[in-house]
Amino acid sequence: VLSLLPGATDTVRALGAANLLIGRTHECDWPELQTLLIVTSDKLGEMPPAELDAAMAACGSALPTLGWCGGGIALLDQGLSPYRTDVEQLMVLRPDVILTQMQGLGPDLTPDHYQSSLEQLLGYRPTVVQLEALEMEGVWRDMRSISEALKLGREGLDKIRTLQRRLKAASDSARGRPRPRVVVVQWSDPAFAAGGWVPQLVELAGARDVLGRVEAAATFTAQQLADARPDMLVFALCGFGLLESQRLATQVLEQLTAECRTAAEVLHRARVIVTDGRRVFSRPGPWLVQSLEVLVEALHGEAQEYGHEGQLWALLLREPAQDSVDVGLNLTRGSSVLTPVGAV
Repeated sequence: VLSLLPGATDTVRALGAANLLIGRTHECDWPELQTLLIVTSDKLGEMPPAELDAAMAACGSALPTLGWCGGGIALLDQGLSPYRTDVEQLMVLRPDVILTQMQGLGPDLTPDHYQSSLEQLLGYRPTVVQLEALEMEGVWRDMRSISEALKLGREGLDKIRTLQRRLKAASDSARGRPRPRVVVVQWSDPAFAAGGWVPQLVELAGARDVLGRVEAAATFTAQQLADARPDMLVFALCGFGLLESQRLATQVLEQLTAECRTAAEVLHRARVIVTDGRRVFSRPGPWLVQSLEVLVEALHGEAQEYGHEGQLWALLLREPAQDSVDVGLNLTRGSSVLTPVGAV
């Protein structure tokens, strides 16, 4: 099995089938899998969030041109948007099953292009599992597809049901408690409210997502944030660890307060938490169970303690304003102890 997505690797591991893996992505962070051959690399490198957002958009818009050209080896090398696949390693590994993702490509570039290109390269037709989750039911469906492709039978399905029960237990612990208004920030520049499965997780945590929608992540303005009147902001900045997310969250809050006085007043009253955006909310699969536990722990600490604070999330405390006119933010380190995050 070759996994080209961190979330897919998480699922294979959670299903007890990590021994089948022969290759991994450069983003894989499980210590026991670091000896596997790396098959992907990042084309974009380090850059500020605004530049990275523009580069991601450019990658996505350029992909259909590969379809016009018929796909081929260029599709395998360049066809994962901001990532590159090492086709030489692919030929060495000769996987039976490939776990990957090609979303929103349109009629000019389809999964069939990818499958045909693989067959042309390898000389045989591997099983390709295209992971397509955009919401929670899709996540479970993708996990079942992986289990089926790996021929795990009832054992694989039982492990998925165990994860579903754990998710339900976290949700049940929040039932009957106050429903705070929540905004989950997925990207810092421009500021995006998270979409997909995130608003569903907020609902399961006994809260109301007042800016996010399942259909898609969407940018928001300081005035829209003010109008939404959140009780809590959750910074789940995709791809950034806990400490870096804390720095970026500080910048976003300062910018929002500078743009709109009403937003400054709302943010002064709101509780703000920062999560590890490399794992929490961003990886569809088993990590979404911990993501819900993070929300429940942060929103309803009296309901359940999962031990994720300081590892997967931390609180940002603000010093009190000097008077009713001064509503500027002075962010300090929260009560959480920020510790290096390992795979948990």
